[in-house]
Amino acid sequence: MKRIVAVAVVTLSAVGVAQPVRNAVERAKDKQDLRQDRRQVADDRRDLADVSALIGQFDAAAAKNDVAGIKAVDASFQSYLAKEAVEASVEVKQAQQEVREDKREVRSDKRELGRDLAVGRRPGVVGDDARDLARDKGNLANDRGDAARERAARNRLFLIRAELAPLQGLTDAASNAKKRALYSEVATLAKTDLVRTKVEQGEDRRELREDRKETREDRRPAH
Repeated sequence: MKRIVAVAVVTLSAVGVAQPVRNAVERAKDKQDLRQDRRQVADDRRDLADVSALIGQFDAAAAKNDVAGIKAVDASFQSYLAKEAVEASVEVKQAQQEVREDKREVRSDKRELGRDLAVGRRPGVVGDDARDLARDKGNLANDRGDAARERAARNRLFLIRAELAPLQGLTDAASNAKKRALYSEVATLAKTDLVRTKVEQGEDRRELREDRKETREDRRPAH
């Protein structure tokens, strides 16, 4: 019996040490995510400005039937899309990593809630940890949706590049109309990226507030 009690004490002590460490890691990650969000918002704004400028140049060249100008814009768009394709693939990987991290947090929350119930912690502590689990499940669902949208945007970008390839160097009215429609869709993707990044920034700010609240809750007496 004494050995069982001793093991329980050691286990609870380990949990008591591990939880503050986990909280600190989560807050550090939240702050890192917010820094990344700020950089991403700036990048997305720049991308939107770049693609809007290219469309303006294309329209001006097409209006004057400036063959050299049209071809120059086509080449610039190809360079832009090549860069965006690389960035889109990176963003998909980052979104998938977020999902993996969310899954780890949910598993950790489940273990913590199970320990609460096993050792008979007071209802307030159990309730706090149950809310943490529900919150992290919500974050997982949101990030799964984000990952799906990132994949869809990347795939559409790849298809646009493929549709534009046979139109390069063509300057007749029909080809210009097809290119203009695809360029407009690229601009729409850029706008959507910016909006999505701003939403993510808001979610990350909320998550930092919630993790700070969780830290305060974990400092309360367990019994």
